[in-house]
Amino acid sequence: MKRIQILATIFLVAIIGSALAQENYDLSARTVEPARARLVPYHRMADAVAGNAVLSRFVAAVEEPTRSEGGSVATFTTHFALPVSWLNRQVILRVGYASAAYTVYVNGREAGFAPTGVMGAEFNITKLSKEGRNEISIVLDRSLLANKLYEPKTMTVENIEVFSQPTIRLRDIALNLSLNEQGEGVAEFAIPVKCDALNRKDARVHYTLRLNDTTVVAEGYREIALDMRREDTLRFACVVPARALWSAKSPTMLRLDLESRIDNRIAECVSRQVGLRELKLRKGKLYINNTEVVPNLAEWGAVKSLDEAKKYGYNGVVVTLDRNAEKVIEECAKRGMYVVVRTPIDTTLLGDDIRKGGNPSNDPMWNESYLWRNIHALNTVKGSCAVIGFEIAKGKTSGINIYDTYLLLKSLAPNHLVIYEGAKGEWATDK
Repeated sequence: MKRIQILATIFLVAIIGSALAQENYDLSARTVEPARARLVPYHRMADAVAGNAVLSRFVAAVEEPTRSEGGSVATFTTHFALPVSWLNRQVILRVGYASAAYTVYVNGREAGFAPTGVMGAEFNITKLSKEGRNEISIVLDRSLLANKLYEPKTMTVENIEVFSQPTIRLRDIALNLSLNEQGEGVAEFAIPVKCDALNRKDARVHYTLRLNDTTVVAEGYREIALDMRREDTLRFACVVPARALWSAKSPTMLRLDLESRIDNRIAECVSRQVGLRELKLRKGKLYINNTEVVPNLAEWGAVKSLDEAKKYGYNGVVVTLDRNAEKVIEECAKRGMYVVVRTPIDTTLLGDDIRKGGNPSNDPMWNESYLWRNIHALNTVKGSCAVIGFEIAKGKTSGINIYDTYLLLKSLAPNHLVIYEGAKGEWATDK
């Protein structure tokens, strides 16, 4: 009898453990690529500069998705054709916006899971794709626990893109700038390069930095060799004249062109507008190019446009990294306005109880979710000159997840503001 009781207890514990594991299963991302600002590869630099993705041989035409619903689930199905010229390249799927947590399937096989869809996410679907017609299904489920941090109001998917990159590919663009004694900028560029091949790959990356699309500020190339599945970073630095630095009074943008060559053949071309400025946070004050700035920010959505924000005396906006947020940030950069980016977490309606099982801000179960979403937001917008800070979440309570996220963001972006209005005088926010 005692043996039966022990076995029954073990069986019950296993059932409870399985249920808890299943409940928490949808809180963490699966096979989502590291976040970056939208990157479109082209086969010619002229097309990359023009910025029309339709002109690129490395971007596939994606059909308008069809929608089907059942219960809490909405499935968006679309197709794309993979040309034979892509067979030795990586195939990347980017979902620009989905209103709820979703799972991606390619030709009936799971490609990955995003616990929040409102921030753009990418998936490497090379192994799941085939030459010719391919099917993509994006399955949104509003009943998933992951949606608790940012409740979906509708069930929609927008901006589905499929593109290809070489097996040794440009994964991201990062930059930093500091002033020298002459007031010029010393710009440092870091280009993470990823090798997805099973053998060693070599590439040469040419770079050109231009002012007003004509004046060459810097140019040259770097070579890189990577073994199987490795990633490394190409770096180059240059001096930028003071007149080319970005500020609210003079929002000067430069153009960075990157051309990757493998066996002396163009593998991909990327062009991006960049603003270069030194951002410093010293003793509670914010400085851009050694000049103190006082942010006076409107809530995006409370103002209908950037013109309206300026009309009422605001010099920037707080914008949640949701639908169309990247376009707002891009426009702020061009117009010399500041941005604080809020990670899409909103617990204002989830009560003030900070005991376990209460508000997620102090529930350890949500710790990884807070960290992942904030890192994803930071990596999506970190290259923008307009971004001066990050807001951890929207909420009225504080706790361990707020503390951990604040410390992590300050370690990754020490000169940006990191704020949380629900801190209530605690240390987990910049004053």
